[in-house]
Amino acid sequence: MPYSLYIHLPYCLVKCPYCDFNAYAAKSWPEEQYMDALAAELRHYISQPPWAEQSIATIYFGGGTPSLFAPRSFARFLTLVSNLASIAEDAEITLEADPATVTPEKLSGYRAVGINRLSVGVQSFQPQLLKTLGRIHTPEDAHDTLTWARAAGFANLSMDVIFAVPGQTPAMLADDLTLAHGHALEHLSTYSLTYEEHTPFFAMKKKGTLRPVEEDDEVAMYLLIQERCVAAGYRHYEISSFARPGFSARHNANYWNGTSYLGLGAGAHSFSAASAWGTRWSNERLPRRYMEKALTHGTATTTVETLTREQAMSEFVFLNLRQLHGLTPAAFTARFGVDFDEQFPHVTDLLTEGLLTSTSGRLTLSPQGLLLADTIFASFV
Repeated sequence: MPYSLYIHLPYCLVKCPYCDFNAYAAKSWPEEQYMDALAAELRHYISQPPWAEQSIATIYFGGGTPSLFAPRSFARFLTLVSNLASIAEDAEITLEADPATVTPEKLSGYRAVGINRLSVGVQSFQPQLLKTLGRIHTPEDAHDTLTWARAAGFANLSMDVIFAVPGQTPAMLADDLTLAHGHALEHLSTYSLTYEEHTPFFAMKKKGTLRPVEEDDEVAMYLLIQERCVAAGYRHYEISSFARPGFSARHNANYWNGTSYLGLGAGAHSFSAASAWGTRWSNERLPRRYMEKALTHGTATTTVETLTREQAMSEFVFLNLRQLHGLTPAAFTARFGVDFDEQFPHVTDLLTEGLLTSTSGRLTLSPQGLLLADTIFASFV
């Protein structure tokens, strides 16, 4: 089976106060040494099962802020990948970009080396909300980035939007959506602001210096996003994701569908579907220690977990349910050899309560279920 390749670049100019990703603020970064470490790790894995002799369907450069790195670094890495493995002709190759870190020349360089999808972390076009979120770009930077990306030849543009930000109103969100749709983007990822433990926002919320948006307002904003995006021609295909026909995020879909993926870089996670129920592992999180281990041993793995049958069953359910096409109990039975209703008898209650719907042998989240998705998913664990 084709697999996905994820590359984590952990450096940022400033780490946003809501972010709990493995990212580090830095005034400078060891770009060449870090690329050396990625190359060493790639060489270590690429000749081993299940990666050997399998093609790569998608490549994703995430972070951190990958757009801090120069086009030549990506050219070097992608050339190495193509020399060591088979990349599908239609491979989706994504780069995350921060509007504060790009120029027209940089974007043209990214496109020239083979990156064909750009995911731009705009979050909002409202100056006051960008300030609240700790973003260092301006609304003008965001518009410029999207315009320059088109001029550079990117025909697959995605944009991140954060909603339920303290101080945000439905009118602000509506304006953000209007401005986003004005760029005729192929994809939108919309995320409700969360207060993750060990982030400054979590501490501010606990102290009462940052007041979250009321739950009813958060729900209204999510419904507004659904309404406006669907009206603009997007298909709502996953809880947080909207795409024009043919532009769903293929890399993310591979995660949700249980496909193998190889993660390289500091703190990157990998998953192999080759074992009975799957195996996952993660890398050393600190960039310096990651580089030392990768350059010395070709690997920087710190944790390994072999999934149990029960874990695999739970993950099969909630990863499929987060996609709006849902799942078929028949596929569950074929995979695990047990009747779906027998394994999860409470699904009858979820159907009765209107949180799930069953149509033509397929279970999906209802509109109400979408609003309570995390609670529903937890019931299958």
